[in-house]
Amino acid sequence: MKSNRNNSSQIRLDAFNRILDSLNDRDSPVVVEGHSDTLALRSLGYHGVVIELNDGKSVLSTVEKLAHKLGTSGIFVIMTDWDRTGGRLAKRLKEYGESSDLVPDLRVRRDLSLLCSKDITCIEELPTMIKSLRKQL
Repeated sequence: MKSNRNNSSQIRLDAFNRILDSLNDRDSPVVVEGHSDTLALRSLGYHGVVIELNDGKSVLSTVEKLAHKLGTSGIFVIMTDWDRTGGRLAKRLKEYGESSDLVPDLRVRRDLSLLCSKDITCIEELPTMIKSLRKQL
């Protein structure tokens, strides 16, 4: 039984590491909901540009700032939580991004949701989940 759990933990850790590596290999900013999400990503080893939505500005204002910074056809990664609020924010970011001629990327959010949704629902809980998976090995 323990060996199956170890194997499952290793598979999930490997999948997470692939997601994190692909994120670090890109030159696209990552949009998160708040500061605790930024701290979580940094603690996991993400070193790229992070833009926080909960900075007192509207979602549209954040996307307009991105459009100005990235230019047309700029890609940005949407990494909101996979709860109801995060889903709504992701939808708005996608719509506003596309209407600003940007390319919103939801793939990382989807992959993390598939990998983690049975354990956690938000980005800020990722370090705890990863630590738990490592302990199981």
